[in-house]
Amino acid sequence: MRLDYLHIILIILAICAFFYAVIIRRRIHIAKAKAVKRAENRFKEEIRIYKNALEREKTLYENLKTSKTEPAKTVKTDIQTFSVDANTLLMEQKKLAQEKEEFSEKNKRLWDMSLLIQKEKEHISALKADIEKKHRSVTDSIRYARRIQLAVLASKEILKHNFADYFLFWRPKEIVSGDFYWMKLSGENVVFTVADCTGHGVPGAFMSLLGITFLNDICIDLDENTLPSEVLEKLRTCITGALSQDVNEKEPQDGMDMALCILNLRTKKLRFSGGNNPLYLVRKGELTEYKAVKNPIGYHPKPKSFETEEIEVESGDWLYMFSDGFADQFSGETMRKVTYKRFKELLSSFSEFSGEEQSQKLDDFLTQWRGNFPQIDDVLIGGYRIK
Repeated sequence: MRLDYLHIILIILAICAFFYAVIIRRRIHIAKAKAVKRAENRFKEEIRIYKNALEREKTLYENLKTSKTEPAKTVKTDIQTFSVDANTLLMEQKKLAQEKEEFSEKNKRLWDMSLLIQKEKEHISALKADIEKKHRSVTDSIRYARRIQLAVLASKEILKHNFADYFLFWRPKEIVSGDFYWMKLSGENVVFTVADCTGHGVPGAFMSLLGITFLNDICIDLDENTLPSEVLEKLRTCITGALSQDVNEKEPQDGMDMALCILNLRTKKLRFSGGNNPLYLVRKGELTEYKAVKNPIGYHPKPKSFETEEIEVESGDWLYMFSDGFADQFSGETMRKVTYKRFKELLSSFSEFSGEEQSQKLDDFLTQWRGNFPQIDDVLIGGYRIK
């Protein structure tokens, strides 16, 4: 985001510099036109003065020829008038020369300023090109990181073989996501989860990789006696130990919210445990919520033990696990959140549709709800239909 802001600032500076140069050139052009007009008017005035002086001399000469009364006085008066006009003309010429010199100096300063602006514009263009190059390099790296993140997520083949139907509605806020889904099959038992890591983008993606790695280690010996609450307790220990959260309590406490289930495929007994994230079960359009312990998978000043709840599921039941990104999304029209109440109503009304259709309906609703408002967080919803 910071790169985007810098990018925008540089573009604005370049545009301002361009318009400033245009304005300066226009002012120079206008100033030159005005100066030429003033000079032209002054020269016209000088010609008029000389013409009037010649007319007075001609008149004086004619009067001297036809009249002999008080010739000396008349000549003296006209000579004095001509002298005054000549002095005025000389002063105007000096004033014009001074203004011309001042205009030439201003023109020189404007030219120097124009050269300086041009140099700054070239410097800004070079910086912009360098930033764009670095931005492309970083973006390419993050896109490659997305490929790595997708590679470590649960294989869809496992989902196809162990559930009658499913969908994974995954919409990262940025290129990579802090939300992840995970699954592991061990004999007749399948463990699956949806988790929401602290943050989004690159920091969230690092946390998701950490969570997936620890889950693979913790569930390596998964059997029918493994409890989901035990998995979450071990995962919390791994997270707090890896991030040194037991030592640096004043540092930001990263972690994740998670709903985790272990399903026995033969007996259809489901065991659930959650840290801040619940589980929804929809059966024949009726939604039942199984609440989670109000603790994250990570440091908490007042930690609570995670609990396991056993649930009898039936064929056709839909299980939903999710992050908070969908319910917390604001509307571009009303500036209100979707809310969990509306989210539950949507899932209840969608349960008769296939997984692919549910995913499309969720996408259509979120797109229309959001409008022009930006996506505020990663979104992940996992839907699993029992065989």
